[in-house]
Amino acid sequence: MELYELVILTDIIKLPKEDIKDICIESGLDDSANTIELARNIWRYADTPEKKEKLFKPYYHKFFAGQTSITWYRCDNLKGLSERIVQKEKINPFEKKIPYNKGEISTVPKLRGASKITPNKYFLRLIYKDGTKKHFTGEDIEILPSETTATVYVDEEEGLIEVRAKSIDAQKIAEVISGYINQQLSLYRQDFIKPFDYNLDIIAETLEGVLYESKASPELWMDNCGYEENQAILKVLSALDEYFANNDIGALQDQLDTARQILGDELLESPFIAVILAGMGNVGLKVDEKDLRNTAFYQMLKPYLHPSGGYIRFNVTENGLTQEFSISIGMNTKSIYFKSKSTTENVIKAVRDKLITS
Repeated sequence: MELYELVILTDIIKLPKEDIKDICIESGLDDSANTIELARNIWRYADTPEKKEKLFKPYYHKFFAGQTSITWYRCDNLKGLSERIVQKEKINPFEKKIPYNKGEISTVPKLRGASKITPNKYFLRLIYKDGTKKHFTGEDIEILPSETTATVYVDEEEGLIEVRAKSIDAQKIAEVISGYINQQLSLYRQDFIKPFDYNLDIIAETLEGVLYESKASPELWMDNCGYEENQAILKVLSALDEYFANNDIGALQDQLDTARQILGDELLESPFIAVILAGMGNVGLKVDEKDLRNTAFYQMLKPYLHPSGGYIRFNVTENGLTQEFSISIGMNTKSIYFKSKSTTENVIKAVRDKLITS
């Protein structure tokens, strides 16, 4: 199947609005409605393979990219996966969509269709239940199941399964795919952050981008940090401010001695910055324009924080035009969320080449 045959209505809705309007103009359709209505009009109009190919082909590089979360998986051997898929399915998904009825859809992902980019690289699309939605019917509320379609990029030579779906759903999707070649036991989520020593600074540098937001938790935790302990820390900070104002070293020494009595010598052997942070559950740092890595505050706090994620901006040049894109990196989920609807396959490839397959 061609890529345009895998496109569904929700793929059109997820495009940037300017692209949706351009498709409407190309089709001779009204372009003044809201996004969902415009997408519906396009879907109704593109009722033949010829129309779909003409309208959708210019956007192949965006339909399965856009605003999405991606998780990468590896297993011992993916070679021959496409052949095994064809053998196991009653209908060849590379030639025709696999039909289904809503009653058959469950939380276990089901293959709907596939399209080859090269003999060893291709897209798969799977459908599954991902929750429920409320439908108001007069005086009552009806709870209905909701379905979603996930996209998977497979590179057999590289042994890579790239799941484009919520990170919480990624594992079961990868298991279905690896199941075609009985590789469920060797399947594992790629920890792409480990080679960078779990350091967001290095990842930002590798992408030639800037770290503009960081989320972390304190390395040191104080189980017994109550009101009295917090007050002792606050008084030390206040005394430090007063010292810079009036050079009263005696007042600062008094507060340090009091804090030592309350907090204990053992705790005060830790750097005082670590003690201050220890009472916090999470710490978030953000800058608007410059690189967070270059700020004194970030450099001061970083040694005492355990990162849980961060946001990176970087540039990608496509067709001679350089654009800025943002990603969010989840340290625990080992996934990347591409924040822009304008994300293209080339943007994902740039990240994949530098962080995943390098």
